[in-house]
Amino acid sequence: MTEALAYRPANSDDVSGVANLHAENWRRAYRGNFRDEYLDGDVFTERRSVWNARLRDPPANQYVCVAVQREELVGFVCVFGSHDREWGSFIDNLHVDARSQGRGIGSMLMRQAGNWLTSWFPEERVYLLVWEFNRAQSLYARLGGRNAGIVEVENPGGGIGRYFRFVWERPNQLIGVRS
Repeated sequence: MTEALAYRPANSDDVSGVANLHAENWRRAYRGNFRDEYLDGDVFTERRSVWNARLRDPPANQYVCVAVQREELVGFVCVFGSHDREWGSFIDNLHVDARSQGRGIGSMLMRQAGNWLTSWFPEERVYLLVWEFNRAQSLYARLGGRNAGIVEVENPGGGIGRYFRFVWERPNQLIGVRS
C-alpha cells in the first residue's frame, strides 16, 4: 500500500529539501539550457541561499507549497501574486522528484497554487515560463494554460534560454473552475 501524500505550506525547515530538489532537477533536466559549468558547479549551495531567503523571510505575495510522502519532500510549487503588471501572478517554480513524476503531484501542486491565488489575487492572470524543450508543457496545456509565445530570459549562471509563456486568465482555472 502506497502511503498518502500530504500537501502543506512550506516553512523554514524545508529549505534544504526544496533547494536540493530544485538543484537536482535543474542538473537532470536543464542540460542544454543552462551552462554546464553552472550545473556542474555548486548549484546546491546557490539554491540553498535562494531558498533560505525565500522561506525564512517570505514576502507577503509569495506562496510555497510542498508535497511530502513519508517525511520526504517529493515536490514543490512557488508562486508570487501580482508579480507583473501585464501578466499577473507568476508561478516561479514547479518541481517534482524524478522518482515521483507521473503520479499527479505536479497537477495537485498547481491546484494548491490556484487555490491560494484565487484567495488572494482572484482577478489577476497567472503565468509561468517553461523551457521550450521541457516536457511539462503538456501538463500546463492539460491544465488549461495557453501558450502566449516565446520569451528569451537570462538564465542563472549566464546564457540565454528560450521559454514559452503559459497563461491562465484567472487563477481559478488552475483548480478546474471556469470563469
